[in-house]
Amino acid sequence: MDDRKIKIAFLSVFHPFRGGIAQFNTELFKTLESKTKIQAFNFTTQYPALFFPGKTQYVDEKDFPPDFETPRLLSSVNPLSFIKTIKAIRNFNPDVLISAFWMPFFGPSLGFVCNRVKKSALNISIVHNAIPHEKRFGDKQLSTYYFKQQHGFVTMSETVKNDLKLLVPNSITMLRSHPLYAQFGEPKEKETVRSKFGIKEGQKVLLFFGFIRKYKGLDLLLKALKETHDNTAVLIAGECYGEFSEYQKIIDDNGLSSRVISHIRYIPDSEVSEFFSASDICVLPYRTATQSGIASIARFYQVPMVVTPVGELPNEVVPSETGVVCTSSDPADIAKGINECLASINVFSSKLKAEKEIHSWDNFGDELLSFVKKLQG
Repeated sequence: MDDRKIKIAFLSVFHPFRGGIAQFNTELFKTLESKTKIQAFNFTTQYPALFFPGKTQYVDEKDFPPDFETPRLLSSVNPLSFIKTIKAIRNFNPDVLISAFWMPFFGPSLGFVCNRVKKSALNISIVHNAIPHEKRFGDKQLSTYYFKQQHGFVTMSETVKNDLKLLVPNSITMLRSHPLYAQFGEPKEKETVRSKFGIKEGQKVLLFFGFIRKYKGLDLLLKALKETHDNTAVLIAGECYGEFSEYQKIIDDNGLSSRVISHIRYIPDSEVSEFFSASDICVLPYRTATQSGIASIARFYQVPMVVTPVGELPNEVVPSETGVVCTSSDPADIAKGINECLASINVFSSKLKAEKEIHSWDNFGDELLSFVKKLQG
């Protein structure tokens, strides 16, 4: 089939929902829009408010809305919406139904819709996480139900691909690295944004960006900070899932207040470039991980990374060229990685320039369409 004639229904979360999944979906949609006939099918309810650990699921008024329609149909907890979504997708009559999967919680709603559509359309899942970071009873059953409705899978790391194979041994997969996020705008003038954040002259800035959750290891980074040079500071930018008090205690107990700049809130799209432009290094001190959208933003802004050796994070950097992989997630080893990265920061930054074209959304979209054609036979 000619790529330009392929009709794709894209079922997942889009604006006004916030977070990395919605951002990924928006960028992929825009890429495929120029190559296919595509329509978005959005959620009405992602998580019930009672189960959501953050302040809100929705974007800030400063966030950039997409320039395509995102009709809201599917509620993760309302079976009547499942039927409504199926009817809307069938009316569109797609050749392909793309859905994104990142949590077992969505297995029933997405799985039910995919089950009713799979006889008339090719079902392809973009799997961000096959096995969740924070495991709960019943995860395997919910995930497997959804995965069984798919004809093919797109994964962005060997870790996720291997996890998927544990649940669906005969799965047909496409593996392609996460594209770089470019939608937040070009880098800002470094000294201007550093002044805005109150960063002292000569300070080296370590960025911790994104939602603050236990598995992401902010506590490990704060403990590592005291083992780095006094002119090194941590810039924290993101909303905390849970209480920030445990992190503040580490800051206070170790006398780090003058070396920690905290913006504990949701960071709207319009401010993302400022935080990365102000930083010297992006640190991902995770306890567990698959791939990371934060790493894709850092690479776009040519900010070298220090990552822990978990999941797919070691593949987010080229050792001795674009960043440092710590020997463990222990704070002492994270500190060593930070010191090593700061010593080679100019070399790392220049090497990152070459990565932008390789990991473009256009290349990702082309490979996805080639995968579709392969599955169609």
